[in-house]
Amino acid sequence: MLSLTDCLDFIDLDRATVEIIAEHEHLPTVVATELGDKLLATQKGIYRIHEMHRNLIAIAAEKGSLAREKELRQLYAAFTRKYPMPRHL
Repeated sequence: MLSLTDCLDFIDLDRATVEIIAEHEHLPTVVATELGDKLLATQKGIYRIHEMHRNLIAIAAEKGSLAREKELRQLYAAFTRKYPMPRHL
């Protein structure tokens, strides 16, 4: 049986991004790992991960959760450096 760490070793996403996907899509982390891997395969998928980050940032801002919003913005900045927003879908 593969552990979450084993699954993360096989994909090009960090644990924080997988957790963003899991939270946004209401999925177990292992399932979010597989989804994240599939999303990275296309520009539309990468765009979708950008949307997930932005949606969670907006939710944190609406709730007035400044610490969570700051954390999510930092995670999004790291993701954006590695996977810039696709220009053409």
